[in-house]
Formats: sequence, C-alpha cells, structure tokens
Amino acid sequence: MSDPQDPAPVPEGLRRAEAGWLADQLGVAVRGFEEEVIGAGRGFISTTWRLVLDTDPPGLAPGSVVLKSETSNPQLRAIGRQERAFEREVSFYRYLAPRIDAHLPTIYACGNGEDDNWLLMEDLSALRAGDQIRGLSQREARAVLERIAAVHAAYWMDPQLEAHPWLPSHTFWFQGEFDDLLEGFEAEYGLRIGERTMALVRQVVDRSDAIDQALEQRPWTLVHGDLRADNLLFGEPGDRDEALILDWQTVNRSLGAIDLAFLVGGSEPPVERSGHLFELLEFWHGALVARGVRDYTLADARYDLQLAALRCLTAVLQLYRFSLDPEITVRAAVLHGETIQRYAGVMEELRAWEALPTGA
Repeated sequence: MSDPQDPAPVPEGLRRAEAGWLADQLGVAVRGFEEEVIGAGRGFISTTWRLVLDTDPPGLAPGSVVLKSETSNPQLRAIGRQERAFEREVSFYRYLAPRIDAHLPTIYACGNGEDDNWLLMEDLSALRAGDQIRGLSQREARAVLERIAAVHAAYWMDPQLEAHPWLPSHTFWFQGEFDDLLEGFEAEYGLRIGERTMALVRQVVDRSDAIDQALEQRPWTLVHGDLRADNLLFGEPGDRDEALILDWQTVNRSLGAIDLAFLVGGSEPPVERSGHLFELLEFWHGALVARGVRDYTLADARYDLQLAALRCLTAVLQLYRFSLDPEITVRAAVLHGETIQRYAGVMEELRAWEALPTGA
C-alpha cells in the first residue's frame, strides 16, 4: 500500500488521490492505497485511476474505487473545459440518473464540475471493457441499445430537460468548421470511402446549419452524445451488467437516434453490421415503445436515423483533425482510421442522403 507523500506536480484542476482526501470523501480512515491508471488511451478528456484501499477499520468502505479526473493533455483538457464536460457528467448523475431504469455506477463523491473536476465512483473494472478497435458484435450492440432506450424513454419529450441550464441542446463534439480540412481529408481517405460518400461529406459540411435546424424539429430526449465501444462495459449475457454505459460528459438534449447512429456507425464493424442495420433500428424502436413512447412510428425512427447519421458524419473530419496531432498515439491513429471507414460504410447502408435538407 502507498500514500504518495510528495506526488509529482499536476496541472491545476487535475485531482490526484491522497489518503486524507479519500478519508474525507468516504467518511472512513484511509491508511493507504494502491493505484493504477485504467482505460489509458480510451478517454479523450479524462484520466481514470483504480484505487485499492487500505481502510481502518476494513469493511466500512468499498475495497476499491475509481477516481476520474481531467486529462493531463493540455489541448484535450481545454476542450473538456470548453464543453463543460465534468459539469455535465456530475449534473447528469446528480439530477437525471435516478430516474433511469438501467444500471449506472454508484457515485460516492464528486467535485462541483466547474473548477473542481472529478468523480469518485464504484469500481466496475471486473467487467470487460469495450474496445472500439475490436468493435461490437450484434449481441453486444443490442444489449447497449436496450440500455440506452431506457434512457431515451425516461426523458422522451420531457420538459424537465429544458429546465437545466447546464444541459445543452443538439451540441456535439463532432460539430464545427471543417472547410479547411476537406482537401486533406479527401487526399487521405477519398479512395477508401468512395466518391459518393466523399461527395456527401462535402454536402454535409455545406448544409450543416440546415441539418441542425432539421434536428430541432424532431422529437428529442436525453442523449449520451458519445456512445461508442470505449465507453461501455460488458458482463454476462442476461445479467443486470450485460451492458453498462459510462462517460456521460457529452450528455445533452437532442434526437435519440443520434446515439444509435453513433454507436452502430462508429463501433460495429461493417462485416458484423451488414444486413442487420435495420434489425437494430427495429429493436431500438421496439424498446422505446415497450417503455411507453407513443406517436413515434418505425418510419419516423428510420428518417431520424438517416438524419442522425448525417449529423454524425462530420465526426470523420473531427477524427481526421485529431489524427494530425504529431503526438497522437498508435492506438488513437488506428482507432481514428477504422472509425472513419465504418462511418463511411453506414452512409451507404442507410441511404442517409435521403434525409439531407435541401436548404443551404
């Protein structure tokens, strides 16, 4: 066991564990702890440690906890603060999670999410972590969609969501200005994604405002906003923990199909997805209806999935921008390339261009 007496300097706002601080948060004496970084390379704007605790007396606190705080990468930390990522996640667990009929990690303590950015959470590291490079199977995708449908149904067109000033609407990390990236992106990926999809990328960039306006006219709910394999844990089939969704730093009010498009488009390999995409759409829609969502037809859901896929398509440009970082890790480079080609493939399967708004 260890209690670092003289830890290395860390950036302002980045929380590191200390025995006395842990004792204050958990309400039990902590004599020491062992720590290890978990999920390295999978979270863009946070760092996560697993802490194995030595408490006095033992048994009055969890044997281990997870501490999540900001990343030490200054560029990504700035993005997280600009997006108010920790404020959103802390507020999600505090105000919205209690109504959701799905297993979420217990939060033992948390910062204020403004200038004190951390969460002390239940240790669920015994579950299998999703891996976006490996991708998701059909069974895993269905399990995740069942869980996210519980979130969507709980807050379907619920005016309570509009009462939270910390919760943005239709705001995603893959939005932005991308005109300056199109030439380089086409040179790098044009042959791999195909002429029609490359043309669609250009159309989506050109009509981005019109796509956002179309989103605002559709039924809305609480969405995760970054639903991908690296933000998932998996247990045994049929168990309460068969699929568990983490990392609610991008939560916002928007089109529920955004989560479906992002999950299936970015995390399911084309070979696994091919021929089954609309089965997943029907499964998600059926889960919504079973949980009480009314006046939302399968045809509505299909259009919304096409529209959501268009909104998510600019993720390929954002990932390309990330890949230009000279300090990018090997895993991140492979991940970005794989994800870009998966998104391109889902455009064809969905015929997503059918939902492209005609306005500029």
